[in-house]
Amino acid sequence: MMQTPELYASRADPHTVATFRALVDAIVPYTPELAAYGAEQPIGAVQQHVHEYMIWSLDHTLTLVLDYYPEIVPLAAPTAGLLNAGAAQLVASGQAKYAAQGAIAGSPVPFAALSPADRIRTMAILEKLQIDLGLLPPPYRDDGGLVKFIIDYLNRGTMFGNYSEWPGYGTTRLNTPTRRRLEFFPIGWRQTGYPGVSKGYRAVRGILMTIVREGGKSTIV
Repeated sequence: MMQTPELYASRADPHTVATFRALVDAIVPYTPELAAYGAEQPIGAVQQHVHEYMIWSLDHTLTLVLDYYPEIVPLAAPTAGLLNAGAAQLVASGQAKYAAQGAIAGSPVPFAALSPADRIRTMAILEKLQIDLGLLPPPYRDDGGLVKFIIDYLNRGTMFGNYSEWPGYGTTRLNTPTRRRLEFFPIGWRQTGYPGVSKGYRAVRGILMTIVREGGKSTIV
């Protein structure tokens, strides 16, 4: 069944949405002041709905091995829980530079309550496993390898979503992949100088190799 953005948003946990908005905003922030230096369309990942891309991807594309078989497991909500648990530990340990304990006390989304710089610090302590793994939500609890993998994915996924065709899908972005359509030229393509989709791009079709056979004969394949 085709999903509309409104239907998807109504099903998404608002705490998860708020967490991922805070995540992508910290990685690719909105910086309108760069326009004064000639920057091309200096908008951030939130304005390009990259937080929705991250939620969609985590819920639909990643797999975990369960009972010896790979299965697609919705990971957006657990990953939001991971970031929020990391934020709470960052503040409790006194490593937050711009927030006191009271700043996030009682907040349902402590990660979003942090400054962007402290959100990046939260990701750093998670990646370095400088946290109590036993206090993390499943499936991350006591699994340092999975924590390191997902933090790397969050960084790469945010950048990919920001500079890929995702923002250009517009109102179709939350449909199934086969029903998405480019509604406009993505700003990320313009920022990076990518000329857009073309069926005529050259591609590597192989590499010439010289094989020396018995008797000294050479063959190029």
